[in-house]
Amino acid sequence: MPATTESLVTRLRQGRVTRRGEHPVGHPVTWNLLKVALLVPMITTVILALVLTVTKLLAGGAFGGLAGQSAAAWLAVNQVPLIVGGVTLGVLPLLPTLALIVAVAVVTARACREVSTLQDVGAIAGAALAGPLLWTALALAVVADGAAVSALGQPAPLPAFGFTLLVQAIGVAIGVGRRCAEPLLEIYEFPVADRVGARAGVLAFAGLLVGGTLLVVVAVIAKWSRVGELIATGNSFDGYLGLTLLSILYLPNVVAGALGIAVGASAQVGTATMDAISVHPGAVPPVPILGALPESSLGAFGAFVFVVPVAVGVAVGWYCRSFDLAKHLRAVAVAAATCAALVVLSCAMAAGAVGELGRVGVSAPLAGVYTFAWIAVAGALTAVVHRYAPAGWFGTGDPADDFDLDRLLAQDAEFADLEIVEDPDRTETPEDADLAEDDPEDADPADDPADDPVEATAPDTEETGVADDDASAVTAELPVTSGEADSPDPAPERPHAGEGH
Repeated sequence: MPATTESLVTRLRQGRVTRRGEHPVGHPVTWNLLKVALLVPMITTVILALVLTVTKLLAGGAFGGLAGQSAAAWLAVNQVPLIVGGVTLGVLPLLPTLALIVAVAVVTARACREVSTLQDVGAIAGAALAGPLLWTALALAVVADGAAVSALGQPAPLPAFGFTLLVQAIGVAIGVGRRCAEPLLEIYEFPVADRVGARAGVLAFAGLLVGGTLLVVVAVIAKWSRVGELIATGNSFDGYLGLTLLSILYLPNVVAGALGIAVGASAQVGTATMDAISVHPGAVPPVPILGALPESSLGAFGAFVFVVPVAVGVAVGWYCRSFDLAKHLRAVAVAAATCAALVVLSCAMAAGAVGELGRVGVSAPLAGVYTFAWIAVAGALTAVVHRYAPAGWFGTGDPADDFDLDRLLAQDAEFADLEIVEDPDRTETPEDADLAEDDPEDADPADDPADDPVEATAPDTEETGVADDDASAVTAELPVTSGEADSPDPAPERPHAGEGH
């Protein structure tokens, strides 16, 4: 064998060994997917089993049926309606569910940091959904096995899988959303107003949650004596502690209900119904946090709760401000739709049936419609005032000196890399070549032959006599570094609304 050929074979073999060492396949990849799929369900079940064990110790009860109760607790954390003593419990505490969603988001986000393609992200998302679904199937089997000797009934399988998929999908979407959004924004050129509006909608939902929390805090302070009376029904320290913890677990449900009432929807709690203006008393579940509910109509004072959605709508209109009125209104509409969708989701998850007492929660579709109306109207009025107000109200009156949607994205590091999308089908024109020659600072640093990995291997290929296509085959398999070190260059600043729109 000639020396040149032997040298080439040796180099190719060494290259394959090096690549295998840098990118181990098989067991590590499989282990990562298994970890994403089963880590959160296993840890959650262990925590639930420990909580149930401590509860049984404090109550002095036996440990029989612990496996079935732990399986039912897993279903409850995923908002699967349970049947206890023949009574359907559909309103389950949201606080453990939110903790589960955060855990899923953290695990999937960390797993996505080590991959560089959408296919790998899809595999991680699929594993994060498949693992909890398998765990739910096992939980249903355990509950069914102990249903004959316990008060726990067998939940319907289809709703159980549906609720589990919904809860897990929220966490997975949060975890992989940023990693999927970046390449999608590079492929599809979404308008600036839509991206700003989507972010404003998420912030508006956070503002409504803050407003709902403040309403709950004020109501608890005003009705503290009634809340204390309900806690006193525990008759012992263990009872007091249990009712207090139960109220804390149901606190997000109450906040979601207060949010729905603040936007104008009506809430049903047992046989009682109420809205911001009127209250119709009735039987209420004996949970201390529900003692904060008003017992009589507030009248005109109840209208003050509408300050929350109005303030959020004005803030959305100001956040999306632009001298291009059409762009401003479009961003407000996208924000209103995004916030309304999140309100519908939160109100739907916080509602459900409570056996013979009836339903607890807010009408989710009605809350979504009212949310969209509040934010759209208040934001649109803010946009009109910003556009036609005297010059001294909002800066100098010169569009070039004022804030605009394009400047928001140009100054935001999160969107700056994704604002301009190259057209792969576009051919370079003579004018572009002239501009590149006139402005060498705008030239792409990647065009430097010294930095090109393929060109860097050219001297070696000439020495060994390897053809260009063989050299390309060798370098094409080299690992592509991913992460923040290879982030794209910031996009150039877009023309201002008052100048180029």
